[in-house]
Amino acid sequence: MTKAIETLAQMKKADKLVRLAFRKNGPKSFKRGQGALLNALMKNDGATQRELVKVLGMDRGDLKGIVKKAERNGYVTFEAAEGDRTYAVSLTESGRELAQKRIAANDKAAEEILGCLSAEEVAQLEAITEKLIVSCKDKGICGKKKG
Repeated sequence: MTKAIETLAQMKKADKLVRLAFRKNGPKSFKRGQGALLNALMKNDGATQRELVKVLGMDRGDLKGIVKKAERNGYVTFEAAEGDRTYAVSLTESGRELAQKRIAANDKAAEEILGCLSAEEVAQLEAITEKLIVSCKDKGICGKKKG
């Protein structure tokens, strides 16, 4: 195994542990599904279907299913908006409380995880990860579905 593979394996392990820490400290993660929808609506409540598709990087059919499930759970409401077959999604009070709880839990977990690093080390980590992201994108690896 090369040093590059070992380093990337360490990053993968750290990523897995961070995701587990986020999950442990509150409701389900904000990566996909209802959590991602609630997080997006915290930033842009009343967003249209088209806006949410862009922000979440998923197709309209997947989004519609997630919105319907979130509505059944009492987290969001949706109503017709301008345009043909377009709707706007808004948080309910219950959805807003859940999203705020998740954000607070993520903030706490992040502070605890990065607490072992100095401010300078955190800045270096941010710079290094940004370089890796740019390198991947330059090679055509963007993580979003095509089409």
